[in-house]
Amino acid sequence: MKILKTRKTKQADRNRSCGLVLNYFVAVALGAVAASKWIANLGVVPLFLLAAFLFAPAFFIFLNLLFDVTHVLETIGKLLYNRDYNRRINTNILPNLKNTNFKLSFLPIPSQCVKGIFGFTLLNLLLTGATLQAEDYILSRGQSMTLKLPDMVRFNVGNKEVLTYKLNESNKTLLIRGTSLGASEILVWTKGQPAPVEHQIFVISKIQEAKFLHLAQVLGGLGLETKVRLPNLQVSGEITSLKQYLQYKKIQNQNADIILDEATLKGDLKREILAEVFQLFFNDYKDSLQCQVHFSELTCLYPANEAPSESLKKHLSEKYRVIFIEHNNQKLRSNYSFKLKLIQLEQMDGEELRLGLEQLSASLGDLLTIPLNKIVEKNAVLLAQKKVQMNTLAEPVGLIRPMSPAEFQIGADVPYVTTGKDGYVTQTQWQFAGLRVKITLENMGEKVKLTYETELTKPSNDTNGSISGNKEKSSIVIDLSTPTQIFQISLKTEAKGVDQMPFLNRIPLLGELFKSKSTQNNYKMITGIIEVKNHE
Repeated sequence: MKILKTRKTKQADRNRSCGLVLNYFVAVALGAVAASKWIANLGVVPLFLLAAFLFAPAFFIFLNLLFDVTHVLETIGKLLYNRDYNRRINTNILPNLKNTNFKLSFLPIPSQCVKGIFGFTLLNLLLTGATLQAEDYILSRGQSMTLKLPDMVRFNVGNKEVLTYKLNESNKTLLIRGTSLGASEILVWTKGQPAPVEHQIFVISKIQEAKFLHLAQVLGGLGLETKVRLPNLQVSGEITSLKQYLQYKKIQNQNADIILDEATLKGDLKREILAEVFQLFFNDYKDSLQCQVHFSELTCLYPANEAPSESLKKHLSEKYRVIFIEHNNQKLRSNYSFKLKLIQLEQMDGEELRLGLEQLSASLGDLLTIPLNKIVEKNAVLLAQKKVQMNTLAEPVGLIRPMSPAEFQIGADVPYVTTGKDGYVTQTQWQFAGLRVKITLENMGEKVKLTYETELTKPSNDTNGSISGNKEKSSIVIDLSTPTQIFQISLKTEAKGVDQMPFLNRIPLLGELFKSKSTQNNYKMITGIIEVKNHE
């Protein structure tokens, strides 16, 4: 009996709580209706009306959110209270919930609360729609038309410089006439509607009207919808075939200053166009381009150092109306580490060098990471048979940024003299003799492009003692963290020697008799191996 009484008391509390919530929502609904009526009276002042239309939806949306939050908090409180109360009256509730009459109540369930919540939500949706959008009308300057408004209570014309109007009270007809180019709205309040109906009126010239009507007819034949949004003609709808797309882009190109493109491409058509565009890019060896479709507009971004050919850009622009945009893809704030190793092979017996690094039992990665003496020991038999010596000239390591060249040299400035025709020394000059290397890095998608310049100079054997040599400039695209051979320089050196008998060389005739001259040629090959990594 006590438990039954407690349940009745609990049900009464729940009904009372629901009644309070219902009264809460009813009070707010009445306030909202009163506010809407007050806002409606602002129609005679366009500025106040505009402010009310702008702020009213946000106000009611946040108010509704506040109601939802407070309702949820109240429910949580009720749930905690009910659970604690049932736990006190039934100590066996937790072990076996199925054998008890305990029921968790998450939300008030009487129909009055549900009706109140539903009614307030519906009223809120009606009030947040500040105006009801009606049909738009287009008038040429000097043209007149009538609007039949049988249930009109009052109306308001926005821009009276664009339209003149006259109301016929007997049949509730509004006669309007376009006087100047522009746009205006007419707000009409009707019986039983808290929000006005908005009619957009566009006044255009005779030529513009004819052009708009012609475009609307042509685009309508393509299955697209048009709507005037002065000074443009808004085009919407879905393009489903390539023929339809090409016809539309041709019309759009001829009327680019009028058409406001909001037409979309069907998924299959979009994939078909992008597939052909990318295939043409790949055939042109361009794989770092990014293309996207916005409405019916196809835009492709390409790196400045990987631009498509002009003939390809012209073809895609004419066929698919592709818009090309150049962008800078250089990661100028990124640092890269590089390791360059210069390895020299020298033939000592005067014969031409016929041994390269590819014949050694070692990979390019081994040549960069393993000490060279280990590799020489591993290939000792081959080097001995070929009579070749192998050593490291230099192994520079450093950091490099895109588009910022790195330069280093092996050698020194040496003097050489120039003599005049009379045999006197006229000038002494200094010039670098040795190997100079310059490297520039560029980003190309996931890879990097290395542009390198090499210059090898040495003193010549002529009487002037000048400096001679060769230069080389090239570029290569490599993967990061992959050792790559970038250049190979071969050169020939000559060594002249004189053999003489000791002491006899001082005797004029006898010294010349026992003197012998010899010439020895040495062939050298310098190979550059580089590895570039991201610097962390």
